[in-house]
Amino acid sequence: MGTAVRVRVVVGSTAVLAAWTVVALFSWAAVMVVALPVVGAFWLLVLLENGYLLGRAWAHRRRRRSSQAQRQAWTPASGVRAPLDYPNVLPGSGGDDPVDQQGQFRAMGIRLAALPALAVMFLTVQTVFLRHGGHLAVGFVSAECLLLVVMVWTVWTEQQPSRPWVTSRVRAEFFRREMFLLLGQTGPYLGLSVEEAERIRDARLNVLANAGPAELDSFARLSRQTADGEERHWQDEVWRHHGAVGADEGIVERMRTYLDYRIRRQGLFFQFAVEKCERTENALGKVAKGAILAAIAVALSYAALVFSGRGADGPSVTAAVIALLAAGLPPVCNTVLAVQNLFASQRLAASFRETRQELLGHENTLRKLLAGPLDSASAVDFRALVIRVESTLTEELRRWRIIVAKPEFEAGL
Repeated sequence: MGTAVRVRVVVGSTAVLAAWTVVALFSWAAVMVVALPVVGAFWLLVLLENGYLLGRAWAHRRRRRSSQAQRQAWTPASGVRAPLDYPNVLPGSGGDDPVDQQGQFRAMGIRLAALPALAVMFLTVQTVFLRHGGHLAVGFVSAECLLLVVMVWTVWTEQQPSRPWVTSRVRAEFFRREMFLLLGQTGPYLGLSVEEAERIRDARLNVLANAGPAELDSFARLSRQTADGEERHWQDEVWRHHGAVGADEGIVERMRTYLDYRIRRQGLFFQFAVEKCERTENALGKVAKGAILAAIAVALSYAALVFSGRGADGPSVTAAVIALLAAGLPPVCNTVLAVQNLFASQRLAASFRETRQELLGHENTLRKLLAGPLDSASAVDFRALVIRVESTLTEELRRWRIIVAKPEFEAGL
C-alpha cells in the first residue's frame, strides 16, 4: 500500500468517524450511540498502523535529504567498474523489499503494544464519566472488549511475525554476497573457468531464490561439503589452492570495485544504521522517562485527592480527569517500553558499530594490497580477504537475526 493510499485511508476513516459522531449526537439513536465508541476504536487501530507507516516514510525521505552529502562523498571514482560490469555477475533476485517487511512488522507490533493501554482508557472513561450506565457506557465497554479480542487474536494468529522480514533480508543479503563472491572469484567460484562459474552460479541462485528459513541457514555456511562428507571452509580452500590460482589481468580492477562497492558502501550503510538506531533509542527513552514522570505526578495528585476526601460523592471534572490519567498513564508507560523492546535499537546499534569497525580494518588491509606490487601472492591475499569480509557480514546477519526474530508478539495488561 503506497503513501497516497494510506493518506486516503486515514482521511476516509476520520471522515467516517466524524459523520458517525454528528449523526449520533443529533439523532441520539441507541444503535448509533452504542456503536460510536466501537467506530472510534476501529479508527484508532487504523490511525496507529497507517500513521506509523506514513511517519516512517516521511522520516526516511528526510534522512535521505540530510545524508545526501555523505552518500555523494562515497561515490566511487569514474574509473572504478560497477560489479555488474564483470562477466557472470548478476543482480540479486527481485521480491519483497526488506524495508517494507520491516515496516509491516513494526506497525503490527506498535499496534499490539498500544492495545492494552487503549482498552484501559476506554474502560476508565466508562467507569469515571459514565458510571450510571446508558447507551454510551455500553458502547465504551463494547469497544474495550473489541480491543481485547483484537489483541488476543493477533497474539494467537501471528506466529513467527518477524519471519517475512527476516527471510526477506537474509535472502537479499545472500544474493548480494553471491554477487561479490563471483566478483572476487573465490568461495564456490575459486579456480573455475567462466563456464564452470556460470553453471555453479545458476545452481546456487536457483536454490537461494526458493530457499526457506532452513535452507537459508544452510546457505549461510562459508564452506563446501566434499563427496565423502568433509566440510571445507572457503578460507582454507584459498590457501590450499595457493599455487593453482594466480593473478589475472583484471585483479586490480576487481580489488578497487570490491573496496568501493562492497566494503566502503557497506560501511556507510552501517554508519547510517547506527545513527538511526541512536536517534530512535534517544527519542523513545525521552518519551518513556516523560511518561513515567507524568504517571508519578498524576498518581501523587490522585492520592492527595483521595486522601483529602474530595470527590467521594459527585466528583468534579478535574477529579475525573485525574482519575482517568492515573489509570491510563501506567499502561502508556508499558506501551512505550514495549515499543522500545520491539525496535531493540540499542542492541542493533552495538552490532552495527562492531561490524563497521571490522570493515574499517578490512578496508585498510585492501588499501595496503592495492598500494603494493601485484603478484600471485597478493591475488591470493585478496581472495582470502573477500572471505573474511563476507564472514564478517554473515556474522552480523546472524546477530541481527537473533535480535529481531520473534516467535510471537508479546502483549500484557
